[in-house]
Amino acid sequence: MTICYRRLVSGHICHRLFFRREAEVLPILGSLPVHVRISDGLSFSRRIVIDQSFVLNAMMHSICVRKCALSSGLLVIAALFIGNPAYAKRNDDLVVMKNGDRFTGEIKKLDHGILYFKSSYMLESVQLDWAQVGRLESKDQFFVALQNGKRYTGGIEKVAGTESQPAVVRLDTEGRAIEIKQTDVISIQQSEESFWSQLNGSIDYGLSYSSGNSALNSSLGAGVEYQRTKTYVALATSSQFSSQSTGPSTNRYTLVGQYFRSLSPQWFYGGLLDLLKSDQQDLNLRTTIGAAFGRTVKRTDRTSFLIFAGTVFSHERYFPQANMTPLQKNAEGLLGAKFYTFRFKVLDLRSALLVYPSLTDAGRVRISSDSNMHIELIKDFYWDFHLYENFDSRPPPVHAARNDLGVTTGLGWKF
Repeated sequence: MTICYRRLVSGHICHRLFFRREAEVLPILGSLPVHVRISDGLSFSRRIVIDQSFVLNAMMHSICVRKCALSSGLLVIAALFIGNPAYAKRNDDLVVMKNGDRFTGEIKKLDHGILYFKSSYMLESVQLDWAQVGRLESKDQFFVALQNGKRYTGGIEKVAGTESQPAVVRLDTEGRAIEIKQTDVISIQQSEESFWSQLNGSIDYGLSYSSGNSALNSSLGAGVEYQRTKTYVALATSSQFSSQSTGPSTNRYTLVGQYFRSLSPQWFYGGLLDLLKSDQQDLNLRTTIGAAFGRTVKRTDRTSFLIFAGTVFSHERYFPQANMTPLQKNAEGLLGAKFYTFRFKVLDLRSALLVYPSLTDAGRVRISSDSNMHIELIKDFYWDFHLYENFDSRPPPVHAARNDLGVTTGLGWKF
């Protein structure tokens, strides 16, 4: 065997140094002293005699260290396998439709009345009408959201109903069973999902051209959402470009970020960030950031409506003009509302309205509205209709437009 030890060198040396030496043990004969040849691998080499118990203690220490290292390695590997969703997700979920069709595979999620399900023999997930699902069984853990705003984590099972007893979803959570009406369940998400698989988003693009005045219009929009038990994060951006031979080109860019966190089933708080560049309003860049507190007024499996209020701070940079300060700073109030509705395989409508009454410039009010309508053409591809408006009752540039209104259309893809 090989014994490794460290020897401390001190004395006249200012810094303490550790030298690693290797000791080669010669054959041990019974209880006789052990002869050890010690070498530093360079020029130093000599033989010493030590007691056999020292060697045995060193051997036991070496074996213990190796066992501990092996045990630690096994624990780390086990933790990786247990914590990694790729090794934890089952593939034996059962869905039985009311017409008798049976599917065995993996429940992906329930979103806006659509149950996404995938079997091993399917190339893509199928979309099932939640109202037509007769029975459901799974041994996995899910995040379940209800109409009243409550959220649970646990195993789920849907039991078919009868004429006298409506269908219910049985949820096993925290060691107890809860029965919930099927119509009260608005969202189901896998608890083992990775971060990227929990993102929902879309991207669309539109282009038009007219040869009469060489008018070219281009629009691009994209958005992504992330939602868990108590957290909602959204990020969206858009750009519009317009040019023609008889007039100047105009550009418009936006970036909107929102973060909301639940305080209770109905109440929430959060913050928002809004960036806007609009040539139409002589606005080089407006940055708006603030906080809000709100309430969910209506929540179903296909419709939601919420309102909120708060305060924001805006920093505006306008294009230079005579007799005007290009930089403006304002404190503003915030009143907002968001509406969303979904119709199975037909219509997806989102609309947001934000009102900013100024607190530092009395009488000035800004209004921002944004609406998107998606009509599905084929799976995951849709036609988009976008309407936006940015209104300022008293813009600092005297000749700046009060309204920035636009309509765009295009083709999009959702994920």
